[in-house]
Amino acid sequence: MADDNARKCKHGGCSCTVSGDSDYCSEYCENAHKSGVTEIGCGCEHDPCR
Repeated sequence: MADDNARKCKHGGCSCTVSGDSDYCSEYCENAHKSGVTEIGCGCEHDPCR
């Protein structure tokens, strides 16, 4: 069953989904988003971004 609370990671280059209280799928994405640097791809290493 799909998680009704799942949403896209807040980091623009990331394809992962998150649920619960987190806005990011990983510390990598949180740091990348907060740095303000635009990335074409994502380096979080999760399957959707490989």
